[in-house]
Amino acid sequence: MLLIGIAVFGPLVAPYDPAGLSPARLRPPSAEYLFGTENFGRDVLSRFLYGTRVSIFVGLGSVLFALCVGTLLGMLAGLWSGSGWDTLIMRGMDVILAFPLLVLVPVLAGVLQTRSVQIGPVVFSNIAVVGLAIGVVLVPVFARVARASVLSEVREDYVMAARSFGAGTKDLLFGNLLPNIQAPLTVQAAFAVAIAIAIEGAVSFLGLGVQPPESSWGNMLADARRFVIAGAWWLVVFPAVAIALAVLSFNLMGDALRDALDPRAFTPDQVTAPEEPALLAARPGDPVAEPT
Repeated sequence: MLLIGIAVFGPLVAPYDPAGLSPARLRPPSAEYLFGTENFGRDVLSRFLYGTRVSIFVGLGSVLFALCVGTLLGMLAGLWSGSGWDTLIMRGMDVILAFPLLVLVPVLAGVLQTRSVQIGPVVFSNIAVVGLAIGVVLVPVFARVARASVLSEVREDYVMAARSFGAGTKDLLFGNLLPNIQAPLTVQAAFAVAIAIAIEGAVSFLGLGVQPPESSWGNMLADARRFVIAGAWWLVVFPAVAIALAVLSFNLMGDALRDALDPRAFTPDQVTAPEEPALLAARPGDPVAEPT
C-alpha cells in the first residue's frame, strides 16, 4: 500500500522537475537533495517518485490486461475441452511460454515502439507499449490457471443444472464458472504483479523499456551503472531497494491471499484437537449426587 500511495501521490510532492538539469552533478544525499543528484544534475528523489508511478502502473496495467485476456481464453478452452478450439488456444499459449521472458518482452517492446500503436482515437505511449508487451507474455499464465480451474468445475452439479436449463456459453462463463474460479486467479494476479515489476526493471535496464525523458526504476539503474565505480552509490541503492521491496510485498500479498482464499490451507496451529467426549459412567471416587 505504501508503494501504491507513493505511485499515486509521489509526483505531487516531488521537490524538483525530474527532467530539470542543474550544475549540481553527482551530489551525495544532503538536506537540499535528499536522494542526491545524478550525472546531469537531476534530482534523484524526484526521478524516483515519478519512476515509482511508472513501474507500479506498468506492473498493475500489464497484469490487468493479462488477467482479462488470459482468463477468457482459459475459460473457453476449459469449457470446450477436447475440441479443436481447446487445442488451438492452448498450443498458442505454449508457443508464447516457449520463449524466455527476457527475450520475448524486449522483442515485442522493440517491434511495437518502431511504429505508432493506436486503437481508435487512443494512441499508446511508450509506457503503455511496454506494459502491453509484458501483458502479452503473462497471458498464458492466467490461461492455464483458468483452464485447470474450469476443468474441475464443469462436472459439478450446478454447471450441469445450468446446461440442462439451456444456459448459453456467456451465462456459463460469467454467471456460473467465473465466480467459482476467481480465488486462484486473484492469488496468481498478486504473484504476477511482482513478476511484471521485475520484468519492467530488467527490460528498461537493457534500454528496451521505458525511454527517457520518462523515468522508471529500471532505466534509473541503467543510468547509474557507469558511475557506481566512481562512488555514486545513491544512484543504485534507492531504485534497487524499491524493486526488491515491491517484489517482496506482492509475493507476500500472494501468500496471504492464498491462505485466506483456500479453505483447505490450514496451518498446524489452526488445527485443534477434538474435545474429549464426556464420560457417561461415574468413575470410582467421584461424588454421587443424592436423589432429592
